[in-house]
Amino acid sequence: MMSSLVNLVLFAALVITSLCVLAMYRKLKRFDASQAEYKRLFQEASVALGTAGDAVRAFGTEGKEVADALGARIDEAREVLAQLAVATQSARHLQGTSASKTL
Repeated sequence: MMSSLVNLVLFAALVITSLCVLAMYRKLKRFDASQAEYKRLFQEASVALGTAGDAVRAFGTEGKEVADALGARIDEAREVLAQLAVATQSARHLQGTSASKTL
């Protein structure tokens, strides 16, 4: 009788242990699935950040090129403006000279 009581207690302990192991196994499976998902998300984030870094570098390079081109065009505009000022001054001088000759 005593041995059947001990066997019953041991059997109950075995069932409880088996249930705990099963629960732990399920948690580990979920953790493994979550870990795979996190790994995939981190890889996607890494690719996205790499692409963003490339875009920032390209923007910096293109921005410098645009600024250089704009500076060159501004210099050209200043030269044309200076030539226009000289031409305007010459035209006024000629206009003033011709007006005094007609008087």
